[in-house]
Amino acid sequence: MSGVNVLAGLFSAGQITGIVLLCLIIAALIAVNGYLAYLLRKRGEHKLHTVQLQQQRMALLEKLNALRSGVPLEELPDDDDADEDEEIAAAEAEADGESSVVVADDVDDEESVDVEVDEKGAAVRYNRSFTARITQASDEIKGRYSELKNHLLSYPKVRSRISWRREIFRIGNKTVAAFVMRGKTLCLCLATDAVIFAGTKYAVEDWSLRSKKNTTPCAYRVKSKRKTAYAKELIDIVLAGFRVLRDDGYEYRDFVMPYQSTYVLIKRRLIKVVGEAEGLEKEEAMAAYRGIRYLRSFEARVIQSDAEVKERYSRLKNYLLAYDKVSAQKSWKHESFRYKKSSAALLLIRGKTLCLCLAGNPDAFEGTKFAVEDLSLRNAATTTPILYRIKSNRRLNYAMQLIDIVFGQMEISKTEREEVDYTVPFATTNSLIDLGLIKVVEIKRRAVAQPDGVQAGALKEAAATDGTAK
Repeated sequence: MSGVNVLAGLFSAGQITGIVLLCLIIAALIAVNGYLAYLLRKRGEHKLHTVQLQQQRMALLEKLNALRSGVPLEELPDDDDADEDEEIAAAEAEADGESSVVVADDVDDEESVDVEVDEKGAAVRYNRSFTARITQASDEIKGRYSELKNHLLSYPKVRSRISWRREIFRIGNKTVAAFVMRGKTLCLCLATDAVIFAGTKYAVEDWSLRSKKNTTPCAYRVKSKRKTAYAKELIDIVLAGFRVLRDDGYEYRDFVMPYQSTYVLIKRRLIKVVGEAEGLEKEEAMAAYRGIRYLRSFEARVIQSDAEVKERYSRLKNYLLAYDKVSAQKSWKHESFRYKKSSAALLLIRGKTLCLCLAGNPDAFEGTKFAVEDLSLRNAATTTPILYRIKSNRRLNYAMQLIDIVFGQMEISKTEREEVDYTVPFATTNSLIDLGLIKVVEIKRRAVAQPDGVQAGALKEAAATDGTAK
């Protein structure tokens, strides 16, 4: 109270009020100045961050443009750990003597089923989850998976989530990348347009042709150490567009999953038993169990296909040969239809699906009812880049319309021709082997690291009930 009395004695009531207001204004100015200093500092950090991002993006884009223009870049040496799929592909190419035609795997993204022989000698159909596929993959694949997952997670705010079919990486609610397994190959899928990398060393595939709803349509198959390095570069290019920089202080973790048998994974509900296989599926499983694989020629695939595929093949072949000066010739992998000296069309069978390949520009059919795929994205040298999968009679009619359009552009005229029945009766695999229409190749067995301790006991139990346990 004495302080108040002193102030009252020195200043009037109006002067005291003015002093208080002045103090409040000064305090407010100090607070505002502090806040502005904070904003300026953050803005400087943001500008630095933006500059770093822009510099990184420009460097990556310059590198990409250099690749497109054919400028040689320093490359990593190739490794010799090519997987079994590459060995089989090489054997097919040797059998055929041709390498200009590449067709994407006929594995649907929706579900992938494996057929294996169980302990009772029955060919069982298994639906494996992504976790199960990685768990039972080779050590090389597990190492690539762990390395690439760490590279993705080294970007701040990138989070991963594993579903049944894939592992997804998101920034907030935006999907930036995903892992899937196709056969025994690890595939990196990125949220960008595959066309961006056309003509570069990055042999990506456009999976948006299968599904327009795919949020990560740019797919890259990681089959070697060099391709793992390329996959990291792809990740850097794509994530630069999401305005994030890698954390140099990120601590790498070991994401390698220890091997577990099919029996154990079924118990963990990571593998579903779909049912027993029959026919050619069973035959293939029995062959794999014996350590061999059948390489079927195009003619053998037609002979052993179902009645619907044979009927569509016969109708389509008749339709192609109804054009003037178009001739047919079978090779190991396909049947080609040539106009004069040019390849105008091909017929192939992938899985259980008849495929038509045509010369021309696939981009001309973008956004139309013709859901064609562009084979030139995988092989720029192909002369028939338009791929159309014929899975129904409606698609057969669409295929005929495609032929009319493409052949019309090539100025090939139609002629009158009596139809021929090209359907052929079914023949067994053994008889086709004797005829040289199916080749038998040995499968390279992979050594899988065995777990110890408690899990070893589970594997011992699995060995008695599961032919896949090592």
